[in-house]
Amino acid sequence: MKVCTVRGIHIGEGKPKVCLPIVGKNEKEIIQQFQSFQGLPYDVIELRIDFYQEIRNSSSLKSVLQKLRSMTDLPILLTYRSSREGGQMQLSDEEYQTFVKQACESQCIDLIDIELMSGNTLVFQLVEIAHQNDIKVVMSNHDFDKTPCFSDMMNRLEQMEILGADICKLAVMPITYKDVITLLNMTLEMSHKLERPIVTMAMGKIGVISRITGELTGSSMTFASAGKISAPGQMNVIDMQVLLEAIHHD
Repeated sequence: MKVCTVRGIHIGEGKPKVCLPIVGKNEKEIIQQFQSFQGLPYDVIELRIDFYQEIRNSSSLKSVLQKLRSMTDLPILLTYRSSREGGQMQLSDEEYQTFVKQACESQCIDLIDIELMSGNTLVFQLVEIAHQNDIKVVMSNHDFDKTPCFSDMMNRLEQMEILGADICKLAVMPITYKDVITLLNMTLEMSHKLERPIVTMAMGKIGVISRITGELTGSSMTFASAGKISAPGQMNVIDMQVLLEAIHHD
């Protein structure tokens, strides 16, 4: 498994890197949430821009990205999560492309989430825009209904690598503990097979174990919370770090 290095953070090496999401609806809330992270142990900021009410306003989008960038040297992952994958809103393909272009050209972010299920043609275009601006792509797929079969999950991660992902991310919903074990086994296999770092998680309460075992299975990043969660099953960041450190081996 290769390493994706962003601002000195080596994603895919050592302990899983901890990402904290910001889910503010406006610029004030976004800045306040970021400021509340002060002193907490984390590695990457995720700005969940689908919560932001002015996402379609290019000047407002640029302003909030510039302000966040000026306040931190940590990597910023910008994520628009569509409503079809559990997000707060749904952009048209044209709006999605415009958003990605504006965000990447701002040079205020380091990574951008691109949804696999947007369709190969659009995904290729979005990846090209990101890479032309030296922005890393976290390609993602979320299944909030179930845990797909082993081969289906493998195929999705392989497709992400083919489409140009720098990091391949898969989140699924387990119905039973067996689903969680299936995900963990698949992650272990794919972490050796793919040439990109992978990020996987089983969401919800019974999937919590998948968020802390990445160093064992090969999942390179995990998402925690500092108050407001952005997905079911996220742990408090301090508890997360304690558990990651307990598992960590040199």
